[in-house]
Amino acid sequence: MLISLVIFSAVVMGLAGLSFQVAKRSTRATDQALITSVMLTHLDRGTTVPYDSLYLLAACDTSASGQARIIACTTVTATSPRISSVQIVVRTTVPGGRPDTVTFDRGKVRRPVPLR
Repeated sequence: MLISLVIFSAVVMGLAGLSFQVAKRSTRATDQALITSVMLTHLDRGTTVPYDSLYLLAACDTSASGQARIIACTTVTATSPRISSVQIVVRTTVPGGRPDTVTFDRGKVRRPVPLR
């Protein structure tokens, strides 16, 4: 009876450790999905805003999901009079999380040249 109780306890302890790992990975996947969603939202804004209004996007936003906070910062740098570089950095307050970064260039639309 005692031997079967020890074996049963070992199996239960192994399953408890496994369920903890599954819960931890599920939480990380949920956080990563939220980070990706925030990144895509900021990317859409950066590509749809008129060129002359890009500087309005330069700010940091914070959103919360459970205990995690997602911080998204957008910077706009003029590389020439007609081209600006937009950088979006999204990070989380969850320990061990790495920031995700997207950088792209936006150009001012040239006026069409009339046909001759």
